[in-house]
Amino acid sequence: MASPPRTPAGSPALLPAVELRELIRAKELSALEATEAVLSRLDEVNPRLNAVIAVRAERALAEARAADSVPPEERGPLHGIPFTVKDANESAELPTAYGSRPFTGYRPGFDSEVVARLRRAGGILVGSTNMPEFGLRITTDNRAFPPTRNPWNTEYSPAGSSGGAAAAVAAGLGPLALAADGAGSVRAPASACGVVGLKPTRGRVPWAPASQEQWAGYVSNGPIARTVADTALMLDAMAGPSVGEPYGLPARTTPFLAPGARPPRRLRVAHTCTPPHGTVAPEVREVFEQAVSAFAELDVELVEDAPGLGGLLDPLLTVIAANVATMVRGVPPGELAELESTSLDIALRGERLGAADYCAALAAAQRRAAEVLGFWTRYDVLLTPTLTVLPPPLGAAVEGTGFEERWREYADWLAFTYPFNITGQPALSVPAGMAGDLPVGVQLVGAPGAEDQLLHLAAAFERARPWAHARPRLG
Repeated sequence: MASPPRTPAGSPALLPAVELRELIRAKELSALEATEAVLSRLDEVNPRLNAVIAVRAERALAEARAADSVPPEERGPLHGIPFTVKDANESAELPTAYGSRPFTGYRPGFDSEVVARLRRAGGILVGSTNMPEFGLRITTDNRAFPPTRNPWNTEYSPAGSSGGAAAAVAAGLGPLALAADGAGSVRAPASACGVVGLKPTRGRVPWAPASQEQWAGYVSNGPIARTVADTALMLDAMAGPSVGEPYGLPARTTPFLAPGARPPRRLRVAHTCTPPHGTVAPEVREVFEQAVSAFAELDVELVEDAPGLGGLLDPLLTVIAANVATMVRGVPPGELAELESTSLDIALRGERLGAADYCAALAAAQRRAAEVLGFWTRYDVLLTPTLTVLPPPLGAAVEGTGFEERWREYADWLAFTYPFNITGQPALSVPAGMAGDLPVGVQLVGAPGAEDQLLHLAAAFERARPWAHARPRLG
């Protein structure tokens, strides 16, 4: 296994958010300087990556100047820290295209609740990041914008669908990125780009106000960051119930970013490298096995075991098709030809479904999810590879003859991620090592509501196998 390159963190743009926050608190750095550094690096690096597709530079700088005049006692937990949002998350001043040509230029004119929370916490919104059309591919390319490239090797994809978000964080285009995960769309690109990505428990972070749920509740907003502490910091700002939100969890009484917090006992940790379908690439397996060895040296009870994850794919495909059909109905007939043929194919599949088909799929998914969740009565955490494969080369997306064929291959790549969208469990991808010049992630899956356990264990792994110093060679 190759070791990642070590480069000095010379610019504030390359610092973790927690470090930026402390420098701003100590008046060793201003919010304006932090924002200027990120915008400067964006100008320098983004043309090579196409990670960020829209920028609000003037407004971001104005907000940073204003932030520097806010009294210390009135500053939020993200005060002065730049962040980006995925092209699926509405914001007041940026266009939201959902990766789709017919929506290019659409300006919702409002902040989604999660974006509003990040801004109320003091974060400085600098831009939006690329995604495939409607999040329907595991690579970040579409007809509306140039494809996003992996910062570690620009001949490869950052995976998807939040590939722009993960590539931006890895490249120093902001320490924090808001993303969304419907089958692995936070965790897969986090793995491919060597950063941390969390899919929270269903209901931990709201989708309000434009929608109260996505894909029957299978999609969750989640943070992407460079470190476990940054992930916890961002989750603290995002989490909490929202009026009307169907799965809202009670507000936390203690922060996720709690220094010194420890579980009340040794965690029981299971691990598996056997997916419910498909195979794990040898390079991924090698990195995963080395990661398991590192976990074995931590203060945990480690056992090789796995839940049965079969029987969840067919319900997922039904839910995706029906929801895409609903979204495509909002496209004016004269612009349907601007949609990608693969999106239209999924929508047509959805239009052919009946109400009984959809209800049966949801019921089948709920039954299997309940069976899967029983595994967490015996264990606290499950370790798996995040992706079963390495990030694909640019242009290597599956081009099967139809929705079913394409998505069954995607599902082989995402075999360890999509089941936990259906069960609603928290799942976290952290960097595990490198296979050549491409990152590989390990996934930690917890019981519903147990993000704190995942973050604690991931932080211990991070201390044993630090990764934040490693940066792509982009200048």
